[in-house]
Amino acid sequence: MSSFIENTLHKGKSAGKKAKLKAEILLLERSITNRKKQFGIDLYNDLQDITCQQEFYATTDQTIDAVRPELLSLDREMRALDAKRMRAKGNLDLAEDTKREAFHVPATNWKERAANVGKGAGMVAIETKIKAELRVIHAQMHALKESFGITMYAVLENLFGSSANPIAVHSSTDDVVNQIRERYNTCKADIIEINRKIIQKEVMIDQLGIESSLRSISGGN
Repeated sequence: MSSFIENTLHKGKSAGKKAKLKAEILLLERSITNRKKQFGIDLYNDLQDITCQQEFYATTDQTIDAVRPELLSLDREMRALDAKRMRAKGNLDLAEDTKREAFHVPATNWKERAANVGKGAGMVAIETKIKAELRVIHAQMHALKESFGITMYAVLENLFGSSANPIAVHSSTDDVVNQIRERYNTCKADIIEINRKIIQKEVMIDQLGIESSLRSISGGN
């Protein structure tokens, strides 16, 4: 086999490997975003009750000060959506009760059965609509918490820098501060590990490029 053909085949294989590595890098980059979104879900679930505590508003702790504006904004939206969810859930319970009461006596002839089919179809349509509404509300709440994570990770990264060490506990808000720092540190460690994998794959892409260049030079000689 001539050197030209060998080089052509090698370039094809190298291009395929590069494409695969680039696709893997893209997935890893997406996983960083997804990790930040999960951070938001976990953080809000940790902090949602603190907005009802007086200490949350009275403290001057830097961590709480950094979290407070975004948390309060999210909490208002979440409470509004939760109220909608509760109303929809109540409507669904009522619709299900109505359907059970409507068919507690079995149909005795074909006319009653035909009437029940029409009536049942209408009730099922109502239930389906309410369930769809509940799914939309759930998705909206989930998306808000994910967005909170992306925003808060950047805020806390700017606040903490390279470290977010725990503080001495003298009040209930100090426990909350340490909880926030622990969540952040866990998320940061995961993202560092993902970035390490990305760098490894970028190095592999560079090596493939160097090998291809050297092979071309060697073949040209």
